Amino acid sequence: MKAMSESSTPITQESNQMETGNENKKCLVMAITGKKRVIAEGRWSTNDPLQTVHFVPLGPNAVKVWIDVVKVKDACVWRPSSEIECMEDAIGTAIAWPEDKVVLV
Repeated sequence: MKAMSESSTPITQESNQMETGNENKKCLVMAITGKKRVIAEGRWSTNDPLQTVHFVPLGPNAVKVWIDVVKVKDACVWRPSSEIECMEDAIGTAIAWPEDKVVLV
């Protein structure tokens, strides 16, 4: 059973890498609070779980997003750091965001 799990990992990573064809496409960053509202606009970078965001691996079901425009300045980021706690802090940098909360436009 362990061999099946290990053999399925490259397939998952490969399918995620196929989605990186969206690189630099404009996207909307939705609130993680459950409300259906746009809190920022940005550009999709990658959803490759092996890529890093501020030295932390992206991991599964996440997207690296460059934040260009912030709509809700005090919205908390998904993975805060010592330098980035709210969306206002994220302008001009990349952050990790749940993939189901990023909408390509």
